[in-house]
Amino acid sequence: MSRTTKLLFLIGTLMIVPACQQKMADQPYYRPYEETSFFPNKQSARPIVEGTVHRAQRLEDDPLVSGLTPAGRKRSLDRERLRTEEGEAAADKKWALAPANYVDKFPFAMTASDIRRGAERYGVYCIECHGVMGNGGGKIVERGFLRPPSYHTVKLEPTEPEETLEELRGHPRGYSRGFARWGQKIELDKVPVGYIYEVITNGYSGMPQLATSIPPADRWRIAAYVRTLQFSQNSKLADLPPEVRAEAEKALNK
Repeated sequence: MSRTTKLLFLIGTLMIVPACQQKMADQPYYRPYEETSFFPNKQSARPIVEGTVHRAQRLEDDPLVSGLTPAGRKRSLDRERLRTEEGEAAADKKWALAPANYVDKFPFAMTASDIRRGAERYGVYCIECHGVMGNGGGKIVERGFLRPPSYHTVKLEPTEPEETLEELRGHPRGYSRGFARWGQKIELDKVPVGYIYEVITNGYSGMPQLATSIPPADRWRIAAYVRTLQFSQNSKLADLPPEVRAEAEKALNK
């Protein structure tokens, strides 16, 4: 092969390579919100067909997702409609929070492993505000942030204030502020467990919503662990199984 032939072969090869690369790199696709003439509305991104659900997605009326009873779900939808049509103040006058709105049973059986998972998730998402014992003594309080309400009606630590900000505002320690808004005085250890789940899901006051961070099942496990914290502070030694009571008495006598 002559030198000229080799040179022409090399030039031809160099011309072919970029052509192949360009063909593969320039795929026939549209970037998000890029205009197209293919559809009448000029939008390349197509809307999801109404009613579409992805695999493992649960419907909003499923108690595992909402924490609401059927009646509570209907009332919640009515309130959202009223808020849109008449404003939030008008909706609040016609819609009152009630324990019957929320489920009072867990949507699946809670095992010891579920409680442990709830404790672990509580340690990730809740403990920095609500504290180890759920009395509002998290690290954020040490740094000057607002103290969250306690899950308990009594002081658990000497460092807890004699009167919390909530108590000064007329909300007793360990009582639900959500129900108090509608004039109902209910202790947090007596609210339906669906209410605890709903607050974790949608937030309340200074607490952010955690629906985008925590899957529904783990929210229920956290709610179960909150119940465990409440029970641990209100149970009597005599009510515990003998082996557990022996361990508790040993710990108390240290």
